[in-house]
Amino acid sequence: MNASLDQSPDAANLLRDIARAGLYSADEDCACSLYHAGPSAGFNVYRIDFGQAHDLESLHYVLSHSLHFPDWYGANWDGLTDCLTDMSWNEASGYLLILQRTDVLQRAHPEAFRTLLEVLGDTARFWREQGTSFWTLIIGENIKLPHLEVHS
Repeated sequence: MNASLDQSPDAANLLRDIARAGLYSADEDCACSLYHAGPSAGFNVYRIDFGQAHDLESLHYVLSHSLHFPDWYGANWDGLTDCLTDMSWNEASGYLLILQRTDVLQRAHPEAFRTLLEVLGDTARFWREQGTSFWTLIIGENIKLPHLEVHS
């Protein structure tokens, strides 16, 4: 399944489309286009490398470090949900997370990867109900996610 976004002179408006925000797989070109559009949309943009996330401990470390989580982060699934749905320490008009090299986690700890996807999907729905766009792009093909494309 492909979801297309047409690249326009104002790609920032596309990111602000709350109804389309969510969890997608994407290629590097798509991720770069949205990464560069994020700041002009007022988004906090995070590029997160999961190359060292091979177990739960390292997964939570990568996320807390990359997303600048506060000290109260509990380094567990409930703590991750709490932090992602309360970005008060890093408020913005919207959020874009670009996850790369997730294949390491997928191979080493597939259950943790599936749980991460559930948390990210739930987070996108939470923010949609709040009237805020929350996007997560996973670089590469993931058959369980719709693939997002940005056309130049």
